[in-house]
Amino acid sequence: MSGPEVETVASCGSCGNDLRARSRFCDVCGSPVRVGSASGERKLVTVLFADVVGSMRLAADLDPERLREIMNELFNRCAAVVQRYQGTTCAFTGDGLMALFGAPLALEDHALRACIAALEIQSVAEALSAEIARRDGVALTLRVGLNSGSVVVGEIGSGPGRYTATGHAVGMAQRMEAAAAPGGVLCSMATADLVQRATRMGPAVNVRVKGAVDPVSARELLGVEAGRMVMGRNEAAMVGREAELRRLAAVVENGGEAHLVAVAGSPGVGKSRLIEEFARRATNAGAAVVLTGCDAHSMPVAFLALSRVLRAMFGVDDLGSDDARERVLEQLPMRSTDAQILFEAMGLTDGTWPALHVGADGRRHRLAETMRRFVRRHAGPVVIVIEDVHWVDAASEAVLADFVAGPNPTSAILVVTHRPEYRGVLRRQGQLTVTLEPLDGSLTVDLALNLLGRDDAVRLLATRIAGAAGGNPYFVEEIVRDLAGRGVLAGGRGDYRLVGDVGDVGDIGVPVTVQAVLAARIDRLEPAAKEVLNAAAVIGTRFDRDTLEVLASGGLAAQLAELVATELIDQTEFTPRQRYCFRHPLVRTVAYESQMSTHRARAHRQLASAIEARGAQDESAAMIATHLEAAGELKAACRWHLRAAEWLRMRDMSAARQQWESAVRLADQLPAGSDETVALRIAPRAMLVSTELFVGADPANERRFRELRELTTRAGDLHALALALAGRIVTFIVNSNRVPEAIPLAAELADLLDHLGPAPPEELEILYSAIAFGHWVNCEFDAALEVIGRSVSLELERPSIDRAVAYAITGLCEVCIGDRAGGVAHIRLATELARDLPPVSYSTVSLYWAILAMMGLYVADELVEEMREGLVRAESFGDRFGVIAAQWTYATMLLQTESPCREEAFDLLRKAEAGITAHHLQSFALAITGTQLAREAARNGDRDEAIELMRRLTTLHTHDAPLVHLGCPSETLCELLLDRRRPEDLLEVESVLELWHARTPGMPPMDLWTIRINALLASARGDQHRCRQLMGEYATACETTGYRHHWGGPHPALTRSEG
Repeated sequence: MSGPEVETVASCGSCGNDLRARSRFCDVCGSPVRVGSASGERKLVTVLFADVVGSMRLAADLDPERLREIMNELFNRCAAVVQRYQGTTCAFTGDGLMALFGAPLALEDHALRACIAALEIQSVAEALSAEIARRDGVALTLRVGLNSGSVVVGEIGSGPGRYTATGHAVGMAQRMEAAAAPGGVLCSMATADLVQRATRMGPAVNVRVKGAVDPVSARELLGVEAGRMVMGRNEAAMVGREAELRRLAAVVENGGEAHLVAVAGSPGVGKSRLIEEFARRATNAGAAVVLTGCDAHSMPVAFLALSRVLRAMFGVDDLGSDDARERVLEQLPMRSTDAQILFEAMGLTDGTWPALHVGADGRRHRLAETMRRFVRRHAGPVVIVIEDVHWVDAASEAVLADFVAGPNPTSAILVVTHRPEYRGVLRRQGQLTVTLEPLDGSLTVDLALNLLGRDDAVRLLATRIAGAAGGNPYFVEEIVRDLAGRGVLAGGRGDYRLVGDVGDVGDIGVPVTVQAVLAARIDRLEPAAKEVLNAAAVIGTRFDRDTLEVLASGGLAAQLAELVATELIDQTEFTPRQRYCFRHPLVRTVAYESQMSTHRARAHRQLASAIEARGAQDESAAMIATHLEAAGELKAACRWHLRAAEWLRMRDMSAARQQWESAVRLADQLPAGSDETVALRIAPRAMLVSTELFVGADPANERRFRELRELTTRAGDLHALALALAGRIVTFIVNSNRVPEAIPLAAELADLLDHLGPAPPEELEILYSAIAFGHWVNCEFDAALEVIGRSVSLELERPSIDRAVAYAITGLCEVCIGDRAGGVAHIRLATELARDLPPVSYSTVSLYWAILAMMGLYVADELVEEMREGLVRAESFGDRFGVIAAQWTYATMLLQTESPCREEAFDLLRKAEAGITAHHLQSFALAITGTQLAREAARNGDRDEAIELMRRLTTLHTHDAPLVHLGCPSETLCELLLDRRRPEDLLEVESVLELWHARTPGMPPMDLWTIRINALLASARGDQHRCRQLMGEYATACETTGYRHHWGGPHPALTRSEG
């Protein structure tokens, strides 16, 4: 059966005017007809399929020539309807046609236009059917199906009429047509949802679709109640936000009563416009205003948002690195370490600088303090405005939160904007939140009039626009801009006049999605301008001309000027570097997602290569990885994520772990089978498991470790498994009090060492240290010393934290088996080694002095000042793990001496416990911190509460926590019970003594405690003879071992019994 004699028709890609069939130029603007991109584009469209019911019966009943005439007439009429509503007829199938709405020119109301066209097609088919019935005596009926979704459009093959669409949405439209009733229009739910407010639909029905297991829902289109036309955007004056503006202004006027202010609202509701007006007024009031923002494209890159804030604060965005550093130091002199941390965060590094031993928390605290110092140097208020913090990277967010939480001067105010879905720390810490709701009807009319002007003819149009926009200022702007673009309005902003009558405008509706509105505007650009916009979208929400030239060249100045003039982008800086941003982030989203994935991939690959070629590859590794991932280069992106993690590891462990997590995600997407893929899956998992010690509990590591074990077993990579086991052993013991689980892992690791093969000494030392640590906490001192002997026999190129820890464990083991002098000497050696290591390492070694002191086996006044300096270093370095360790170590040493700083010590213990609980770090230290706090509570009259705490800790260390710490809480429990002296208390003391004897035989400190507690128990029972006898043994043992009790002398009960 032959097809109809109709050429493909569409609309002008420049002005949107309907095109005549076979036209080569647009009748309105004269632009050449552009059917579509041969290379293809992604579009959000509605696909229409119409088909003649019973075409084979018609062919049998009619002469072929008559049938051809009927089909030509039918499809000419149908194509005319499609053209009227700016659709594109793509294909004729002999007895049916396919049309697109939303391509090649994007239409924000593509679904509604398709619905109107479908109903009119049925109307013209009915009229033609009546004519045919009278003449030929046969019935002509159509079925029509509609479906909306994303497709790829472009020319297929050669010659005219080859513009078409491919994708799942096309096939679903065909299925809707096949299931439609004769004379009816059946819509998929994708289409029905888009037009539900403007159409009348039948009830949902289930439709069996070929190839689908389950039926899909669909609805019959019954009628259209209101048409919706294309809308655009223009920028309006701020209307209806005076109350919100006064609340913001009051913060500045009242001297910063709220240091963090949030402006929250949905996209398009007016957050940016409010902030712009607030910043203008704050500047006029004498405040120094810093304006910056975040964008989605750069969210994975650590410190990028902070870099923008700092550059804006110091006003160095337009300077090269050398001049920028000089400008910063002129404004804010600082120490070299602080300067290097600041310049690294600002992206102003010098490749010759040595690596800094400063952890993530230390960097965060120092950067926040630098911001505070900047504020203090200004006489008036300093207002820092950051837009779109829902896209802030985690590292920047942490610094900003620290800045807000710290002791800020009253003149410091941080104002952020975010969408309702944002749940980050800057929302939780906000002291004032200004929430923007849609404007009411009268205010929306005022907004439209500000855009349109005061011409009498546009007043009625303003009312209609306000009704369609639903109080969203962005929608109002888009409507006015589009009406101007389509020639309905002539003139300029604030001075428009209506072309024709207001009744000719047609129905105005809110766009189905903002993306569709923007796509319609983008498609009206000249091809060269659209190409530049698409290139910019690949770069990100913010871009500069230099980077843009990597992807687009030739005539950039003219194209950028056009994009600024059409208000799709804004120029934010002019000299020396031209910088731009998208007017709205969704403009970038639409432009980006409209491009073919192959084109985007090629562009991302080019950008990654360009960034790599510029140098500073370690600092840019995360950005390179992001572009390579978007390019589909998953293997290369995975390697760059690993490189980024290695660079971040000593700067921000949390950010480094994010990079490892990204590497895991990408490696898991790589085709299985190759050794390289397995290695890439193993490496980041091993790092995530082995570094958990320093960041606290990570529930995902349970799954990761199972996966790692399976991968390493399959690959035979015993080294990665061994390192992960070592990290897991220490993490279980130190952070989680899971000693019963750690001990079998240590045994497994010991067995694994026998099959490991050659390994670097540094790696073996890590493994030996983990095994020895497991033996020590379980009071297996001889076994621990045997393993450490093998460890310290290894020859290392430089001192390491594991060697220092090995000596410290050696010392405690020796003390616990009776060699106090040798043990103290080894702990001193460990401390000497740790002094040259980063502060977190020094804190990790120093804590063994506190453990020794709590055992009553060493009290050295000379160490107090050294431990205080260790705390200062740890706080300066900023690593949370090191700070917590230094806090309870210094506090313990203070309390074991005659220092008058008891309140300082208890305050530090409380801070340490808060950190342990909040961050799931060093829970093994609760035996030490809790014991000392319980003693103080008992002194202050809370003896019963102290007893309950010591009971819980004793039970914990009997079963799950390190057994080596059992003596701390259990001895104090016995003392408190004996002080209370209820009959059941004495029985409980006896049970604790039995527990000691069963769990810690032959451990001299426990033997001393046993003698002492037995003496106290005898005194409590009135057996003074037995008490004096035991007291003598106790005194002799103390003199022999050098033991000194925590409280600086014998228990008062012993003194009483002596008398």
